[in-house]
Amino acid sequence: MNLDDVMDAVAAQLDTISGLRVFAFPPDSLSPPAAWIGYPEQYDYDATYGRGMDRISNLPLVVAVGKVSDRSARDLVGQYVNGSGAASVKAVLESGAYSAFHTLRVVSVNFDIITRGGTDYLAALFMLDIAGQGSA
Repeated sequence: MNLDDVMDAVAAQLDTISGLRVFAFPPDSLSPPAAWIGYPEQYDYDATYGRGMDRISNLPLVVAVGKVSDRSARDLVGQYVNGSGAASVKAVLESGAYSAFHTLRVVSVNFDIITRGGTDYLAALFMLDIAGQGSA
């Protein structure tokens, strides 16, 4: 697997959610609702013999929805964290057909407040587990 190909593929699939601005890397500025792929906590090599599989554990995906104090932010984040539906991050990502890797699983989601440009935004932090062919 190639990290930049993985991040691009995840972002492309996520970009199918209507109205969500998606970045394949952390952006300098944002205009919510926006999502971006972060950098993995861990990248494991050689999970199977002969470079058969590499694994990216805990690849973060951040979805910032709006000001923490806005009720609409709560309503919107609910759509993204639902387990199913057209705006479900889990359903959209796990239904994708990828060539950069073999499997993707949305493992968990946590909530946080992130600050950009002096504004506090409600954010959902998804953790992804991705496995694919090791590069030769």
